[in-house]
Amino acid sequence: MFFQDVKQGPPDPMYHLKVAADQDTNINKVDLGVGVYRNEKGQYHELGVLKAYEITTGSPEFLQKASQVIFGKDSEFLNNGQIASVQTISGTGAIHIGALFLRNSVPNLNKSIYVGTPTWGNYVPMFNLLGLEVQTYNYYDKETGEVEFASLLAAVRTAPKGSTFVLQACCNNPTASELTEQQWRTLAEEMTSRGHLPFFDIAYQGLGRGLDEDAYGVRHFASLGSEMIVAQSFAKNLGLYGERVGALHVVASTKEAAAAVKDQLRCMIRWEFSSSPAYGSRLVDLILSDPESQAKWHVELREIRERLERNRQKLFHQLANVHKHEQTPGNWHIIKRGQGLFSLLPLTPTQCEALKRDYHIYVAPNGRMNISGLRESNINYVAQSIDTVVRSSS
Repeated sequence: MFFQDVKQGPPDPMYHLKVAADQDTNINKVDLGVGVYRNEKGQYHELGVLKAYEITTGSPEFLQKASQVIFGKDSEFLNNGQIASVQTISGTGAIHIGALFLRNSVPNLNKSIYVGTPTWGNYVPMFNLLGLEVQTYNYYDKETGEVEFASLLAAVRTAPKGSTFVLQACCNNPTASELTEQQWRTLAEEMTSRGHLPFFDIAYQGLGRGLDEDAYGVRHFASLGSEMIVAQSFAKNLGLYGERVGALHVVASTKEAAAAVKDQLRCMIRWEFSSSPAYGSRLVDLILSDPESQAKWHVELREIRERLERNRQKLFHQLANVHKHEQTPGNWHIIKRGQGLFSLLPLTPTQCEALKRDYHIYVAPNGRMNISGLRESNINYVAQSIDTVVRSSS
């Protein structure tokens, strides 16, 4: 158990003063504590033109519903109070707070964090910034476009007991390659038997196979009783990029441990950004509180997934038949195998630079393409440009 020995955070006089004041129902109550402006009624004064204040750890209503999106409404951990959830500055902030918690608050934890490569560019510098020891393994087989599962298992089997593994739950950035359900089951068995901690990053839930399907790995680990950390974002699946709406969930073995974890997280948030932003979480809460809005959201996510899949198929078809049924040199089948926003095209940095310089097509230097940027009006142009660049450099 990783979190059983986590201690309560140091007391924050202002936080506890506010909690006490909020719970006091005496008619003579006068709250002169927290430094926010109050109106003549003694209430937080939210301006009519902008309502935007929230408590340190975030809206409890938002956090409850966000937890259900990840773990499911019937989650045993959730219903037993074993999940400590706090609002964060989107998924990036969730990862940062989660890593800070591991470094500072979990006694005797192995400080090694394993990350599969190629991966999102922020992981390594974020963990290095906190002094954690990043270990890497090869996650992706560029020849097949699939997960190099043997390499992942080898890392799990050779890592020191109690190591942390960062796992993208769905729509892997940048590879778009996914673990199968069987692979998730095998991975969960291997990691739990060796006492490793999963640190899930789920930034694209709903853009791969579906909201529930994309959470399969998280929920399967939970079904085995595994403690874990989950960083969640609503930036992509609700289009709230600028609002930075996210949450961090820490699953503990007991309700008491979860309470201590949440208190530690409260301290870290208090010291970093004082209180959670309100507006974005209220928008999410509005959607998740209304069955009709939820149904519309599910429909829109399905439409997004279908469009991404169409774009994948069309781009592959264009590259396979770009010059009178002559395929562009390279393995383009990987485009069809991916899920989510991205595809890691077999392009060199030089070829990506040529696409930008000569054709005004912007692809990340490692070949990562955002599939949603393709449209009916430009797929043919993109395919022909890729074809020209690949042939001219081969």
